Amino acid sequence: MSDDVKDSQEIHSNWQYLESPEERTGAERLCQDLPVLLPAAPSVANISSTMSLSEAEVQSARGAWEKIYVDAEDNGTTVLVRMFTEHPDTKSYFTHFKGMDSAEEMKQSDQVRGHGKKVFSAINNMVQHLDNSEAFLGIVTPLGKKHATQLKIDPKNFRIICDIILQLMEEKFGGECKASFEKVTNEICTHLNSIYKEEGW
Repeated sequence: MSDDVKDSQEIHSNWQYLESPEERTGAERLCQDLPVLLPAAPSVANISSTMSLSEAEVQSARGAWEKIYVDAEDNGTTVLVRMFTEHPDTKSYFTHFKGMDSAEEMKQSDQVRGHGKKVFSAINNMVQHLDNSEAFLGIVTPLGKKHATQLKIDPKNFRIICDIILQLMEEKFGGECKASFEKVTNEICTHLNSIYKEEGW
């Protein structure tokens, strides 16, 4: 854990002892400036923090994920291209991708490849914190809030992406690999849907 994160957590835990409004405002500004991994409790107050994966399931899921994440850019690109091809309406959220009609054109696009890698990196961050509910929510919550309030992405797209990832896992590494990771995709989608509901979707 970085020193910045430790400092931020200490600030959050001691916030209740700040007496004046000026002190509280100053602490709030400082927390906003630090790269906080774990959000303040109020931001996830209504979201279940109970993970339903056992320790064995977490380790199995991580092993399955490592197989596909080792080639994050290519596999992430494949997932996006399939989503845009099989669900063309999803391209409407990406202004740079709208004019790309062929799968081959999308595969060669630096923008598509870059976003595919970004999606895989975000999922990887979640996978590494499957055994820590608070840290997991600290990653999923801001992601969900941004997509719900700023980007206004239909939450069904998360399920679409997860299903394509599972499909790709099965094709490349077999049904056991897919089965090991399926519960993780359910966790991710469940928590994202909860965040969307909090935001009024």
